[in-house]
Amino acid sequence: MLKFMRAHATSWIIKILLGLIIVVFIFWGVGSIESKKRTVVATVGDYYITIGEFDRTYNNLLEYYTRIFGERLSPDLLKKMNIKQQVLDQLINTALIMQGVQKIGLLVSKEELRGAILQYPAFQRDGRFERDLYFQALRRSGLEPGAFEEMILRELTIRRMEELTGDTAVVLPEEEVQELYFLENERINLDFIRVSPHAFKRKAKITQGELESYYAEHREEFRTPPQVKVVYLKFSPKLYLKEAEVSPQEILEYYEMNIERYRRPKKVRVRHILFKVSPEAGPDEVAKVRKRARKVLAEARRGVDFAALARKYSDDPSASKGGDLGYFSQGEMEPILEKAVFHLRKGEISNLVRTRHGLHIVKAEDVQEVKVRALEKVKGEIKSHIKNEKSKDLAAIHAEDAAYKAKKKGELRAYAEGEGLQVRKAGPFKPGKPLIGLGIRKKFSSIAFTLGKDEISSAFQDGEDYFVLQVIDRLPPQIPPLKEVKARVREDLASLLAKELAQNTAQTLLTAWREGKGFKKLLNANGLRVRETGYFKRSSSSPPHIGPLGIYAGEVATLTLEEPWPKEVAEATDAYFVIKLRGVKRATLNEYEKEKNAYRKRLHSLKQGELLQRWVNAIKKGVDIKINQDLFGGYR
Repeated sequence: MLKFMRAHATSWIIKILLGLIIVVFIFWGVGSIESKKRTVVATVGDYYITIGEFDRTYNNLLEYYTRIFGERLSPDLLKKMNIKQQVLDQLINTALIMQGVQKIGLLVSKEELRGAILQYPAFQRDGRFERDLYFQALRRSGLEPGAFEEMILRELTIRRMEELTGDTAVVLPEEEVQELYFLENERINLDFIRVSPHAFKRKAKITQGELESYYAEHREEFRTPPQVKVVYLKFSPKLYLKEAEVSPQEILEYYEMNIERYRRPKKVRVRHILFKVSPEAGPDEVAKVRKRARKVLAEARRGVDFAALARKYSDDPSASKGGDLGYFSQGEMEPILEKAVFHLRKGEISNLVRTRHGLHIVKAEDVQEVKVRALEKVKGEIKSHIKNEKSKDLAAIHAEDAAYKAKKKGELRAYAEGEGLQVRKAGPFKPGKPLIGLGIRKKFSSIAFTLGKDEISSAFQDGEDYFVLQVIDRLPPQIPPLKEVKARVREDLASLLAKELAQNTAQTLLTAWREGKGFKKLLNANGLRVRETGYFKRSSSSPPHIGPLGIYAGEVATLTLEEPWPKEVAEATDAYFVIKLRGVKRATLNEYEKEKNAYRKRLHSLKQGELLQRWVNAIKKGVDIKINQDLFGGYR
């Protein structure tokens, strides 16, 4: 195994562990010549990668990494991962493939494109394509139909190219499938030392000169965001409840228009006895279970207590409750079972019913027929509902009236004093921050920052309430003097120095451990100890007691007992880790035999990707690629 790993250090198998196999193409990218007039991040031959397309892909990938790393996705880690280059490479690859397939005439027809879109689950209701769902989904994604269809066209074209490449060129020796399985399913145990920057903060001695120097170099990080001060009127619907009158006629009309709200659907209380049968079971096995189920069904129909039979024979967890599943309305059960249940009368027992779980005997313990609640019983809640809706309308009307008259007067305070209304103040506040007495009001904050000084807003709703506001002051972004942010500057610098001390200590420990010189002394001097992860899969990127290793996972995954130390310390979960491979447990041939088909398919797919990338690289040599560094350089 170790010989194989060394011999294939740059092969696709090791790349699987290192995360170097081609990232799946993100099909949100390349525009056509029609995009020529728009700002572009890069040109790839006759194709244009627009800033909008780059943004969309960049944000998708950034969101993906944020889900994986969470708060650990620091600016330093982002820089090491070089996300902007990943995105650019993906979009360039897609552009090259599209140009390549055009040259060889590998085209997808309009009928194929239409068929693929019609099959999208997100656009279907009850297994049928729904045009409204299609447009709703695109609106939520911020896509125009044409852009989405172009995206799907590219995806289908590239998939076809992958299949063509794989069908004609992929060779899968048994030895390679086996080596991939054994490499991924080996279990390893690590020794590790956790070096936390927090422990070094008290050692970080900072002089006034260092503080001033750090502040001078990082002034922009302390720039305050813009702020505004406002005065506002709040119109809460609950204040107008007394004004909201509701007539008997309105109650009746509402009841008749919303009668379905007061209709109680048919419900059946169900007991059942389940005889489990696997969906893959053969005819003989099914017949055997069916014979046993028929005997129990006969007993139930002779009057033997159904609950007792369920406790004795049922393979379902509900057996302990005599098979009682409670009440069901239509649409809450598997269709096959529901059809049988809702045809039963109270106390009636069904024939045997086959579902994906097995064979069922079902009894309708109780049946509640459809019932409509009488108007007299729901009159109170209807009246309350209408009053609430009317109070919202009244609040909106008062707010609109106030906005109109205040704008006419030119001053919100002056208008409010004349009307006996209470004007409130807010700010100065920053965009998106909670407001005293209001909490987080995104719309309120957004509107405040769109207005000029002394400008009065139109009436608007935020949450349940309606508002009219006037900006009385705007504070531009500014870099505060050091004395105002000294504590924050000191904290940032102390954190930076502590990280450097922790990283240096960890690297020194790694060197001492590897060379066997002064390791224990260094360990004791820093109050640290060696711990074990316990055995885990070599292919895991998140060792026990360490957590997600991110970009360091690949090197850890390829450690051997002959070379047990990585070249550098790993940064993970707000600490640095010094790591050494302690032990290895091999997978077995018996385990491999059970999963080899799945690994063969996966290996086939991975080789397809590698071959496709080689083809792309060949095309790339003959295509002029230009990067707009002014735009590209603006991404972190």
